[in-house]
Amino acid sequence: MTPGKPKRAARATPARAQGPGIELLRRLQEGHAFNPSPRHDQLYAVHVPYDELTGGSSCEAALERALRQGRRVALVGASGTGKSSVTEHVLGPLVEGLAPLRVPVTMERTGIATDPVEFARHLVALVGRWVDVALPQRSRDAADLAPARRGPATHKVSVAPTWMETKVELAYELSQAAALDAPTSTQVVEQARGLLDLIRGDELVPVVVLDDTDRWLSTSWQPDNPGVRAAFFGRVVRVLAEELDVAAVVAVHPTYLTDADYQASAGFLDTTLHVPQVPDAAAVGRILHRRTADDLGEERDDLISPEALQVLFEHYRHAPNVRRRLLLIANAALTLAVDAGADRIERNHCIAAITQENLVD
Repeated sequence: MTPGKPKRAARATPARAQGPGIELLRRLQEGHAFNPSPRHDQLYAVHVPYDELTGGSSCEAALERALRQGRRVALVGASGTGKSSVTEHVLGPLVEGLAPLRVPVTMERTGIATDPVEFARHLVALVGRWVDVALPQRSRDAADLAPARRGPATHKVSVAPTWMETKVELAYELSQAAALDAPTSTQVVEQARGLLDLIRGDELVPVVVLDDTDRWLSTSWQPDNPGVRAAFFGRVVRVLAEELDVAAVVAVHPTYLTDADYQASAGFLDTTLHVPQVPDAAAVGRILHRRTADDLGEERDDLISPEALQVLFEHYRHAPNVRRRLLLIANAALTLAVDAGADRIERNHCIAAITQENLVD
């Protein structure tokens, strides 16, 4: 290279001729097969369990076992490592006996994450809205009987829990219980406990899912997040254990582990599980191959070369992040392969995709 001349980004080598594989790659591209951030309700379908990738039972199997025992689980992993995918796999629509209650808190008002009574009120309101989605006619009947439930509109929950849609009588009972007026703090907590008891009475284990709490990092635009974390782990988690006695899975960023308030919650989050790392290039292939099934009707292992998988794994293992360092790069490499008219994703497509990402960074 000539001294002083800027270094060029790696380029994908054009294919000499287009073969049948290019049409399959185009279908993957059009179907967004390697989408780094699919919707939550799609995660269970594309997730390859870490227990399968590692040959162990310390992740998905351990989480399911703990939740069925009514435990409150801290699921530890950095952003992009797959905590939501693990949770959705264990609590997906095909699960039996577990009733997940997904409670978003990060996008809600701060009080929900810091005040146990506000959290309990939020849980009750969510159940009421889920019934509106699952059984609109029944919920309208309940609303006629309890007009006090009508109030200011809040953002819609797009999908009711699958288990609720199949439990018509239980859903109606929940709608009536959620519609009751609870003017005092004690009554709000009792109302939330009553909803959970109704679910248990139908031979289901209610599970509170808090999978966005790992976003409470201290940032310049959200400087009070350490205070939010302190109140959540010091007060709300305690109510989940002492007052509601409910199973739960809580997303925990590894940096939280040194927080004094998080450590003080150890008696209330009684199980800690860590999301493993993807172990090797073959496991990377299994993750990507699973995502080809929806668009091609089957999993294909011939559209990504072994050398390409090795490049992806080496890029991932230096800073493990499935979303950014595997899927995002694979998605960009797919585009480069299609543009080049290639039959499969090759090593040079992945190198070019990584180089492009580094230039952006």
